[in-house]
Amino acid sequence: MRNINFNLVLIVLATLLFSGCALQKGQVEALAKCDYSVQSLQDVRLAGRGVESFVGQNGVNMSSLPGIAMAMLRKDLPLEAMVNMKVSNPNATTTGINSFKYLIEIQGKPMFEGTVNQNVRLATGESTVVPLTFKANLFGAAEEKGLDNVLNEIFTRQGEGFLVLKIKPSIKIGNQNIYYPGYITVDKNLAKSIGKIVK
Repeated sequence: MRNINFNLVLIVLATLLFSGCALQKGQVEALAKCDYSVQSLQDVRLAGRGVESFVGQNGVNMSSLPGIAMAMLRKDLPLEAMVNMKVSNPNATTTGINSFKYLIEIQGKPMFEGTVNQNVRLATGESTVVPLTFKANLFGAAEEKGLDNVLNEIFTRQGEGFLVLKIKPSIKIGNQNIYYPGYITVDKNLAKSIGKIVK
């Protein structure tokens, strides 16, 4: 009788464990099925100045160049902004996201990684906006590709793949964050949003 009860307990525990793993896997997979997009950029600054000040009616504002030259001498050419990322849930069930890791890549190289802790719970068809801030040093890219080319990429927004936003969302199981395996690409041409600001 004791053996039968013991075996029954093992079966029940195995069933619960399998069901829990399947549920967890389904919740993680639902993260990838959400729609992520850049709604807008705010407070975009290059070398400490608003990007609007770099472009005049006849092209690049010459008064802005000394600031960039000084930044290059310091080997620190920071590009910073707040990205307003829209998250929409097309899934048939409510999807919960506990936090995000996010990555800014410049020409395929990681330049900034951050985390935002914001508990997002979206029913089917619902959406919300999550702010992500970053500050990436463009000096390496400017030194490798040339300052003119980097500025052209930022202000003309022609180069897809130059500035890329990726995220890694998570769900919370107990006290632990379970992150989606790998990064999800949100925007392959983040510079286009900068181009809209300086137009």
